[in-house]
Amino acid sequence: MIKYSLKLLPICLPFVSFALDQNNSISDEELREMLFGNQTVESEKVKNTISWIPSYTLESGVGFSDNPLYGPFVQHEATYLETSLEGFFLIESKPEFFTYLYLYGEGKLFEELPEQKSTSIYLGQFEHSYTPNDSDQTFGFRLRHTYYDQGFDFSELGLPFSMSVQSNKSEIIPYYSKNFSRELSATLEVLIGTEDFKTITDDNKDSGFSIQIKGTPDILNWTLEADYLQKKYEQRLRRNGDASLLTGEMLETEKINYAVTAEKEYDAHPFQLTRAKFAWSQLQDNGGGYYDYEKISLSLRQELEISSYGIEVTLGGAHTKYDQRLTDNLEIFERKSLTNGVSINREITENVNTYFRWSREEDFSNSRDYEYSSNFWSLGVIWEI
Repeated sequence: MIKYSLKLLPICLPFVSFALDQNNSISDEELREMLFGNQTVESEKVKNTISWIPSYTLESGVGFSDNPLYGPFVQHEATYLETSLEGFFLIESKPEFFTYLYLYGEGKLFEELPEQKSTSIYLGQFEHSYTPNDSDQTFGFRLRHTYYDQGFDFSELGLPFSMSVQSNKSEIIPYYSKNFSRELSATLEVLIGTEDFKTITDDNKDSGFSIQIKGTPDILNWTLEADYLQKKYEQRLRRNGDASLLTGEMLETEKINYAVTAEKEYDAHPFQLTRAKFAWSQLQDNGGGYYDYEKISLSLRQELEISSYGIEVTLGGAHTKYDQRLTDNLEIFERKSLTNGVSINREITENVNTYFRWSREEDFSNSRDYEYSSNFWSLGVIWEI
């Protein structure tokens, strides 16, 4: 029998604004947290037959947002219906293999918006790994495809607005892991991906790698991560620092990212988990430096369990400063963002929960075109099978 635990949280992307020069895909860290929470998957060497162990979660609710399009000047209020369905299929076979299929879909239907009537995300991921008997090494790969119909933030392109964009993104991620001890492990991943857009000409291909070192002592879990990602655009031209277009080669960007994460789990109520993550990233282009920037971010999360209520509080902040890009006042362009949220789940039965969620995103900038605030509130029901 394979023991597993799913932390079935939806991808919190209520009409998320994606930056086109940044990773607009769901990270492996977020996916693993959605699939397994803070638990590990343990296998017992019992049988060699292959069987599927399915798990399903359905969410449905209603919500309201005071600025769902993230408009800096014109803000449309809107109510919406939201629903999500996810399925997790774990394959039980030989103990040296670990295989699963994960499917997720989320949609929102807005009532009052003049143009953006709906948003959706569909994601599928297949993972297979092999750990030889009595070995501390694991070899595996992930196949992932994501479809977005969302509002994209075009500030990376120098345009002060968002618009609805549909895209398909496919990725293959081979990886190698090694356990040095029960408390120390490392993972090397390679990423190859391609993204095709339906409504704009911004198709691109990316490739990169990441290295993770994890420590799991009893006192505090920690992770050190380093990433490199190269993105090659098929139609987007390069720009000078003053935003003028450069002819010839298409735009290419290189992004490096370093992050450290600390996490503490508790045995006693009401505290369940405390998590903090600090990250620094830098992007450079092959043109005149118009897209070049440095970004630092900090995120905090606290999970609590009080009686039959599960509570999660999040807080995050980021500061992005461009190297050469100027505002209308001839100042170096900067952006600061603040995000926070609260999620409260109440258990009704073993398989049914109700939820309340609130999230807020606020951006500050020395260019008024990029300043906005947006709140989302929602109530709903979760069914787990």
